[in-house]
Amino acid sequence: MYKKFIAYFLVLAISFAAFMSNPAAVSAFGMDDLKSESQMKLGYSIINGYSKLSSRSGLTSYGKTAVYCGQDLTNPYLLALAGTFYITNGVDLERTLTDNNYALGLVRKLNSFLAGMGVKNDRLTSLMAALKNENVSVTESLDSIGLIFIKTDSAFANRLMNDERVDFVFAGGEVPPSMKDLNMDGKSDSGDAAYIQRYLTGELVYPDDDENEYISFAADIDGDKKHDIRDATALLR
Repeated sequence: MYKKFIAYFLVLAISFAAFMSNPAAVSAFGMDDLKSESQMKLGYSIINGYSKLSSRSGLTSYGKTAVYCGQDLTNPYLLALAGTFYITNGVDLERTLTDNNYALGLVRKLNSFLAGMGVKNDRLTSLMAALKNENVSVTESLDSIGLIFIKTDSAFANRLMNDERVDFVFAGGEVPPSMKDLNMDGKSDSGDAAYIQRYLTGELVYPDDDENEYISFAADIDGDKKHDIRDATALLR
């Protein structure tokens, strides 16, 4: 489930509003409860929480960082355009969840399509001006979608996570090995079981809301939206 979740926000929610206008596709991903604005914001918070925790642990660097300033996915015009792109380009849903290169290539192609249709992203335009003043190196900009890749450090990346123009910042710039990693060693395994037990007893609490949202998500190993000993057991099998 973790790959489905993170790919949904890193790829699908970035650009594929068509998936959200296609109930069958959304249902296939088990994401019906993530279509509301509040749940989208929760997803962004979880991604930011992962980035903060992984950076603090030294698990990743910000040499390649993805920054997303999203479009309004409820905009009917954008929905129609994304739907047209989805239908005419033979999007492989399963492959977007497992192949970073394919997913990013598709996002680039969609960005070109939206740019050709005159779609603008005022949030990203404003952010790009600010980044220029900060002398931040932008290695790639997908202007219409609102996705850029930059070279920075953890301090500036954390500032961006609190910028009202930014939905999320993804350290490393791509899907990590695991989004169910509580001890931040790059994998989800029996080593995380003790952390789940600490979470269940209320010991695993951080001062940052995003980090706590990530921990709450990551502690639900079996994906039943409950936190109990069965999550730890699933890792010990």
